[in-house]
Amino acid sequence: TGRSIYHGLLLSAQRRLKGNLSVLTNWTLSRCLSDPATTEITGPTIVNPNNPDLDYYYCSSDRRQVLNVSLVIRTPDFSNDTLRAAFGGWQFSPLVRWQSGNRSSVTTGVDSALTGMGGQRAVQILDDPYGDGTVNNYLNRAAFASPTTGTYSDLKPFTIVNPSRLQNDLAVTRTFRTSAGPSVQFRWEIFNVINKVNYNAPTTALNSANFGRILGAGDPRIMQFALKVDF
Repeated sequence: TGRSIYHGLLLSAQRRLKGNLSVLTNWTLSRCLSDPATTEITGPTIVNPNNPDLDYYYCSSDRRQVLNVSLVIRTPDFSNDTLRAAFGGWQFSPLVRWQSGNRSSVTTGVDSALTGMGGQRAVQILDDPYGDGTVNNYLNRAAFASPTTGTYSDLKPFTIVNPSRLQNDLAVTRTFRTSAGPSVQFRWEIFNVINKVNYNAPTTALNSANFGRILGAGDPRIMQFALKVDF
């Protein structure tokens, strides 16, 4: 059977600072350790059957830190009719989420051990596996080598920490009400407000010409608008 251990510390705080402003924030510090991918039928997928403990290490989804901050800001009910009609009743809901990178394994990309098992890992020959952190040199190719033919590497899985991610979204809403008849809610949502480039994991197959390079990223800024009628 597979083993999976999760350690976590969650700190959360919520406070209504004023009548029209509330803040919710939480920070998580965690660690996830597990065997490789496990199913009820096959059990854990061990690369080296002679040394199953070598595959027990960090989960691919392990993210050491996650920080969330969300706000709800409402404009006041102005006493002036013109100001109330133009600026009253708006709600702004920004959300910021930062999370450290998940993890990847450096694999040979070939059957170095001549056993037909997939996911065989490379040998790390330098203490620091990272390049200069750019998209074309996130990992240092010189830090890795293939194991001797017919043998396995003693490198643990998921030793590489991928780039961190910053999510920054905003929702703007207002409900227009009439004394009689339906109400209409306007909603404007912006995802990735500052258009931050959130890079994907680098290529980690040693036999790839793109080894160590980051070839993709998350979505750019996206906006959407909606109108909802309640009657």
